[in-house]
Amino acid sequence: MKCKWREEDVFLVVPPPQPDELLSSWLTRMAFVHGYSLTTFISLFISSNGSALSRTDIDFREDTELFETLSQKSSLPYERIFQMSLRSEEACLFESEHGLYPPKQIRKLKDKRTHYGLMYCPKCLAEDGHPYWRKQWRYLFYNACPTHQIYLTDRCWKCYERVRFYKMKPSNALIYCSKCGRDYRKSVTNKVPLDHHFGLDTIQWFEFGLKQGFFIIGSDKIKSLFVFEVYTILAWLLDRGDTLKLANFPMLDSYKKICFKNEHYHSRKHRSIQKNFYLTAMVYHLFQDYPNNFIDFSITNNLTHRDFVHGFNHMPFWFKERVDEIIPAQNKLGREISENEIRGAIKYLKNLGDKVTQESVAKVVGCHPTIHKGFVRIYKKIQLCHN
Repeated sequence: MKCKWREEDVFLVVPPPQPDELLSSWLTRMAFVHGYSLTTFISLFISSNGSALSRTDIDFREDTELFETLSQKSSLPYERIFQMSLRSEEACLFESEHGLYPPKQIRKLKDKRTHYGLMYCPKCLAEDGHPYWRKQWRYLFYNACPTHQIYLTDRCWKCYERVRFYKMKPSNALIYCSKCGRDYRKSVTNKVPLDHHFGLDTIQWFEFGLKQGFFIIGSDKIKSLFVFEVYTILAWLLDRGDTLKLANFPMLDSYKKICFKNEHYHSRKHRSIQKNFYLTAMVYHLFQDYPNNFIDFSITNNLTHRDFVHGFNHMPFWFKERVDEIIPAQNKLGREISENEIRGAIKYLKNLGDKVTQESVAKVVGCHPTIHKGFVRIYKKIQLCHN
């Protein structure tokens, strides 16, 4: 039976939103107290196109009209509704491009590679008088619960169904799996080992910086937005698998084991959470004893100035300036290299029986294989003539 949209109707019951509650969590709790599923409730009270709206990422939706409707029908201030949305973290956690999908700092719900559901801590839900989902459980850096010292999870631990509110049937609480009905509070997730508590310190550090709007790194006071933009850059650079070298990082072996399992085993559903836990802790490690850990990371992994700055669209000036200071840019022209010198290097490698590549020839000549423009131009010319 098709639902009739009740445009003028206000909400009959309005559960008080929790201080850190996610908008979709509050909406689903309100739908349940009315006796409806989320999709039906939205179709009846909020939008004539409720079925489509409930399947979007409501928490990241940039929709002033939606916020105004919710404020009007619930009698809650517009600011309180907006505060539950992830959009309230704009300019502190991320810089919006007004797109449909969240930026890297926020965990996506519809990702073909990871298939995340909504993350949660079962022990937090068990302690709630009225169980609800927190905003911080959507943040990419938030992969474990510092209070209960366990990893978060994003699905039912009986049938492994992802947590999706629009799939849930109306009940007396927001805690039952949409597929098998198991209570999420009974999920038993992995405990963070004692020697991994550096990762819990990391989460608290990022969370505190987000709340106050800035971080102290070295002698600099940096706006939180800039730090989180750099966080996504450094996490990508750090994710080097078994080749990563990171002195004094306490969880390096655990990170490499996770990477090995990801390569050799099919199921990656829970390991991606732990891998992000390690990567986030690595970023935090680089910001400690700054800039010493940062410089050591660049040197031991043979990273150049170009590796840190090339190809990143949202690079804060603060970070670019610091990289310029501690990792000097290489001269793109370099010393003059002749064609005979490169031909001699190629001949030398062939006589040794070694493979001739742009990297191996550059190593013999003594220059960078991609940055030195003169070398690249001559090497490509020689290869073209041989082909």
